[in-house]
Amino acid sequence: MDADALRAEIERLSPWLHAIELAPGVSTAAVGQPSGSGEEAVGEPYSPDMMTERLIKNLYAAGMEGRSFLDCGCNAGGHMFAAARMGASRGFGFDARQHWIDQANFLARHLPSENVSFTTCELGDLPGLRLEPFDVTLFSGLFYHLPDPVAGLKIAADLTRELIVVNTSVLPRIEKGLVLSQESDSHVLSGIDGLAWLPTGPEVVQEILAWCGFPHSRIDMDWAPPRPAGWRRIQVLGAREAITFVDYDRVRPDASRPARLSLKRRLLRRLAARLAR
Repeated sequence: MDADALRAEIERLSPWLHAIELAPGVSTAAVGQPSGSGEEAVGEPYSPDMMTERLIKNLYAAGMEGRSFLDCGCNAGGHMFAAARMGASRGFGFDARQHWIDQANFLARHLPSENVSFTTCELGDLPGLRLEPFDVTLFSGLFYHLPDPVAGLKIAADLTRELIVVNTSVLPRIEKGLVLSQESDSHVLSGIDGLAWLPTGPEVVQEILAWCGFPHSRIDMDWAPPRPAGWRRIQVLGAREAITFVDYDRVRPDASRPARLSLKRRLLRRLAARLAR
């Protein structure tokens, strides 16, 4: 396709969340919200290339090194294409919304995508697909859209050999736990169930990962796009074996230390403990 044809197809498939360049001067980020679509805005597109490349370079000095890659809630597949460029031997991405998979399949026709595939399905459908386990799993933008996020993360964890990356919104609270959230079940960026839960901090995700068989974890806080007022964004890396973080700890020694609470949060915790006596 020439540049004009690419732009027309990008326009047809909008709105886009992933900013991906298909040809010089032709990017999905250049397409605005289609007029009269009836859809709510999806916000500013972001670069999955930047996020994925930073993460993989920190974790693996030689890139993906032939590792396989599972992308849960893959959106337009931007993280998958980045992993493929960095040496992933096999990739599978899925999303519950056909809109995003149509975008991913379009991109796959114009970007290097050997041994990469996408399908429309829900997280609970994965066991029935009888997929071979993957070395690295990305669980990004999905946890806080699920009516049972613990069971959902366990499904992905059971398909993961080495490392799982959980990127999620959180609603900070003093207490550790999950906070009820209700959302649209039709908006293109929402879940499909209406009922969802937000963790109150990274420690909650770490404990769930440990229960899922990933006892070694790091809080990777570099990537944090803006969120609604009161919400925050975190990224937690979970590994089955401590050796997975050898390269990462050399690059990011700060991430292996326990997160320090702010003075305000420490004082609030002390006050809560006194009131509980």
